[in-house]
Amino acid sequence: MSGTINNPNNEIGKPLSLGSNPAINLTGKQDCVIAIRQSRLPIILKAEAEKFIGRNILSDCGRIPPNCFKAFIVKTAQKMGLDKIVPNVKKMFKSDIGYNGYFLDSGKLFKVKL
Repeated sequence: MSGTINNPNNEIGKPLSLGSNPAINLTGKQDCVIAIRQSRLPIILKAEAEKFIGRNILSDCGRIPPNCFKAFIVKTAQKMGLDKIVPNVKKMFKSDIGYNGYFLDSGKLFKVKL
């Protein structure tokens, strides 16, 4: 038993990090991303959604947070004066709109008007 502690086979290795491999991006398989990409939303709103996706991929899972994504799209549509499409955006995919009226984008907290 004395050799068990110093046995190199008992060492804990470093956890794998998806963030170290920029090629891992699983957002294309997320329902929320698919819904926006296949929608008939204005091109400018879709372009902003793609920018959000690019800057908010979570390194541990290769996905984006859908609640934040939905809140971002709603807020961006409101800013663009596209208030008429906001009810449709809210129904596009199953997710809450942010978290208690807030969402993260690039590590910064934003408020969304519900």
